[in-house]
Amino acid sequence: MESIRRVGCSRRIRHYASWRYRTWPRRGWSARTKPVVEHPICCGHKFSFWAPRKQYPTYVQLWNFSIQKQIDAKTSAQIAYVGSHGTHLPINYAYNICQQTPASTLASGFGATSSPYCPAAAAAVNAGAGFNAVYCCLTVNPGWWGLADSEYHSLQAQVDHRFSRGFSLLANFTWSKLIDDSSSDWGGFWSLDVLGQNFYDRRSERSVSGGDIPKRLTLAPVVELPFGHGKRWLNGGIASEVLGGWRVSSIYTISVGSPFGITDNSYGFCNGSGMLSDRPNVTANPLPSGFHQSVGENGLWFDRNAFDFSGTCPAIFAVSNPQFSGPSDTSKAFGNSPRYFSNIRNPGVNNLDFSLQKDFRIPAGEQTRLAFSADFFNLPNHPQFGEPVSDPRESDFGKVLLTSLSNRTIQLGLHLYF
Repeated sequence: MESIRRVGCSRRIRHYASWRYRTWPRRGWSARTKPVVEHPICCGHKFSFWAPRKQYPTYVQLWNFSIQKQIDAKTSAQIAYVGSHGTHLPINYAYNICQQTPASTLASGFGATSSPYCPAAAAAVNAGAGFNAVYCCLTVNPGWWGLADSEYHSLQAQVDHRFSRGFSLLANFTWSKLIDDSSSDWGGFWSLDVLGQNFYDRRSERSVSGGDIPKRLTLAPVVELPFGHGKRWLNGGIASEVLGGWRVSSIYTISVGSPFGITDNSYGFCNGSGMLSDRPNVTANPLPSGFHQSVGENGLWFDRNAFDFSGTCPAIFAVSNPQFSGPSDTSKAFGNSPRYFSNIRNPGVNNLDFSLQKDFRIPAGEQTRLAFSADFFNLPNHPQFGEPVSDPRESDFGKVLLTSLSNRTIQLGLHLYF
């Protein structure tokens, strides 16, 4: 037996954890710690964590088909189709297995006295508290169940020129699509993936994955400069010692950004469904014709007025538009916004890392040498912008305010080999 305090309310709740677990939708539950998290509007909420004793075994099917071509003695090319299908993958645990259905949410709203999925548990909670405690205290998070799946398809091309005549090159291009209904492996507990709004409708959770990068090109050349002993120019003398033996390498990466998703970031409970988070309704194209994506305080990455938040947590940015701000409309508790938008992408990557290296021979042994390296990360010093603010309860919702990579970084090193 334990008690919790309802923040902003004078009533103290006594809650007895003596529910009949076998009446719940899945069998074999085992209890976990029950923390209290404050409601973003009024009251404290109690979370219970449960996991089935028998987890589904995860398995992944992989397949590929490739064609390789030897262009010359040092150069080869390959093109391949690579696919996979994951079954019974872990799901993110920000769900409530004792949630309401769309019908019960519409009928009872915040005053629901039971749960369609946990009626016996709801009755026990109400009896122990002495009042209707379903909304505040019947929140049970599942463990890492194997209920999710994923699907991946890609076209992968590669050109590999092995080092010869002072030059090598590895080039890779990937054109792919990754779809799943839980991307927990791509983030943390409160990453953008904590967006599940209906545990019992996995189809509504299906979207492009948080790790979906449709197009990515990587070039990695290595070049030995043609100066110094045994090279084409400056074979001897002081100039040979100073300018000879240098090699340069780089890694250039350009890719499309990861998909964007909206999350309230505050443990929802704003729509009466009993879910920890909620999603708005999409009412228009977030990237209409003529819309210019821009970054900074005065820019927007997408049209914020394309969403209706009246069934979810209040959207602070929309206080001047009451029809968008909510929360109250329980008919919109289960929004049609996807977990991740395939057409709204976070800023992509356009990065060049560069390295300059030279070996100095030391007359102290046959293999003794001193290696100098100068590494330049993000050599052009291009800003690599991060994802837009995804929490509609922030006034900067939809704005790109941070960078994802550091500014130009220079690293110098000396290595002695003997």
